[in-house]
Amino acid sequence: MIAAAKFAAALLLSFQGASAGAPDPRRPAPTLDSVPPALPALTRPAVLIVSKTNGYRHDSIVQAVPAIEALAMARGWSSFATENAAVFNPESLAKFDVIVFANASGDIYTQKQRAAFQAYLARGGGFVGLHSAGDGSHPDWFVRLRGNGNFTGHPGGADQFQTGTLIAADRSHPATRHLPATWPWTDEYYSWDAPPAADAHILLRLDETTMRLEPKLQMGDHALVWWRCEGRARVFYSALGHRAEAWSDPAHMKMVDGAIAWAARKEGAGCD
Repeated sequence: MIAAAKFAAALLLSFQGASAGAPDPRRPAPTLDSVPPALPALTRPAVLIVSKTNGYRHDSIVQAVPAIEALAMARGWSSFATENAAVFNPESLAKFDVIVFANASGDIYTQKQRAAFQAYLARGGGFVGLHSAGDGSHPDWFVRLRGNGNFTGHPGGADQFQTGTLIAADRSHPATRHLPATWPWTDEYYSWDAPPAADAHILLRLDETTMRLEPKLQMGDHALVWWRCEGRARVFYSALGHRAEAWSDPAHMKMVDGAIAWAARKEGAGCD
C-alpha cells in the first residue's frame, strides 16, 4: 500500500510538472532561420510548400503537406516542402513557379528573407495562402499582400466547426469551376474587420444565415476565397482547410489544385 501510494504521488507530481512546463505543440516558440535548406533537383513547374509556424500550429499540417505534394506529382510537377524560412532567398526562390503556405503562420522572416519574398512577387511569382495564412499572426505587409482586413477570430467551443453553405461568386476560375453554385462545407470559419480589397476577385462567400456567428464575427459580405494581383504576381487566398478531413476531400483538393495551377500561370488569366 505504501509503495502504491508513493507511486501515485510521484505520478501526480510528474503530471503536474509536465502540465506546467511542457511546451504546447500548437504554439511553438517562434524561431528565425539563417541557413537555407538544400534543394533537390527540381524540374519546372515547381511548387514550394511552406508550413513553418511562428504562430498557431495546425495539427492538419501533417495531412496538408503530402496532399499538396501529391497534387504536384499528379501534374508531373516537382515540389519541395520545408519549415525553414531561409528558403526565402533569391537563388532558391528562382527555382519555383509558385509558393504555397500550407497553414503557415506568424512572422517567419528576417528582413532579408522578407525582401527576397517581395522581390520574387515583383518578378511575377505566384502565391497561394491556405487557411492560417489568413489569421492574425502575420505582419502588416503580408496582410496587405493577402488583400483583406485584420483577423477578428472564429467561432469557439461547440460552434468552432460548423457546416455552412458556401456560395460560388465566380465558377469560371480554375479553382472553382468544378464547384456547384452552393457548396456545403464544414470548417473553422474565419472573420476579419474588413472584406477583401476593391482589387480582389471573390470566388466563394459564406452564407452567414446558415451559421451560428456571434455579432463580432458577422461580416455581411463574408468572402472566404479570392484572388488578386500584387503587380504581376498572382495571389490566391482560401480560408478553408483547418481540419485533417479537408486534405482528403476531393472537391477541396481540386480547388487547391486549380489555385496552384492559376498562381503558377499555367491556367486561367489575370495579372499580366
